[in-house]
Amino acid sequence: MQRPIFEESKSEILNSLYEAEKRYLAERRGLEEQVEQLRKELEEAKASKSTAYAGGCINSKPPLGQPRYITYKNEKYVKVERSPKVGDVINVTSIQSFSSEPQTGNELAKITDIALGGLILDHVVFGESSTVSSSAYFSDKYDAVYELAPSRINYDGNEYVKVNREPYAGDLIHITYFDEQRVDTYRILMEDGYIPNMDKAINGTHLFDFEDDEYDDVYELVQPRITYKGGQYVKVDRNPRKGDVINVTSMSDGDGETKYGAELAQVLQTYSSGDMDLDKEVFGANDFLAISSHRYNDTYDAVYEPVND
Repeated sequence: MQRPIFEESKSEILNSLYEAEKRYLAERRGLEEQVEQLRKELEEAKASKSTAYAGGCINSKPPLGQPRYITYKNEKYVKVERSPKVGDVINVTSIQSFSSEPQTGNELAKITDIALGGLILDHVVFGESSTVSSSAYFSDKYDAVYELAPSRINYDGNEYVKVNREPYAGDLIHITYFDEQRVDTYRILMEDGYIPNMDKAINGTHLFDFEDDEYDDVYELVQPRITYKGGQYVKVDRNPRKGDVINVTSMSDGDGETKYGAELAQVLQTYSSGDMDLDKEVFGANDFLAISSHRYNDTYDAVYEPVND
C-alpha cells in the first residue's frame, strides 16, 4: 500500500529540521569555543601588558618586575621604598568602586592629594575610580611607588644639574646600556683626543661608544658658589678680572718673606704684567694689598665672578 504523499512530505520536513538543528548546535558550540578562546587571550593580554588613557595621552604601564625607572606624562620617575606622597606616581594593581567587583591589572597614576579616605589620583583607574581607598571595605592595592627623578644629583662630591642637550666633555651622563648589557650608572665624559673616555671604567672599559652604548640624561657641573661681602660669586675657569674674587694662597712682601694660607679678596684693578690690586689686606699684613704672580710668585687657586641671576 502506497503511503500518502503528505506523510512523505512531513517526514522530509522533520528530517530537514533535525539536520538544521544539528548544524545550528554544531556552529553554536564552535562559536562558543572561539569566544572562550578570545576571552582567555584577552585576559592574558591584560595580565601581561596594557595601556591607560589619562589626561589626553596614552601612558605605558610598567611591565611586571617593578622597574626602577618609569616615564609618566613625559617625565622620568625613580622607584622608592617608602609610603607615597603627593606628586608621586604609583602602580595600581587593584581598584574597586561602590557597585562593582575589584578590577585588577597594572596602571600608573599620579597622586594629586592625600585625604582621610585614601590617595586621590589624577585620573580614573581601570574605568572604576580615581581614589585608592584606605578602607578595608575596598580591595584597592598598589605595588610600587615612584618619585620624580631629581634634576640635580651629587657625583663624587660635586653637584650636577640636568640639561636638555647633547653631552660635552666634563658632563655627567646616565648610562643605561653598555657593552651589550643593561646598566644603571653615571660617568663623566672625558676628552682624550677624539676618543670619548669616561672618568671611571665599567667592566674594565673606559671607552664610551656612542654608536653602540646608550645614555638618557645629561648633567652639567654646577659650579661652586661663595658669598663675599654679601654678594654671590660663582667659580669660573679663566684669568681674574676687575670685580672678581680670588682665593689667595701665598704672597711675598718682596723682602724674602712669604706667607701661605687661603683667603678671599676682591680684585680692584688688573694690569698687563699680571699684577692685581686687592680690596683688603691678606694674611694680616699691611703691605699685602697687591698680588704679583710674575715678580713675587704670589699665587691663587680659584677665581669667582659675580652672580647676576
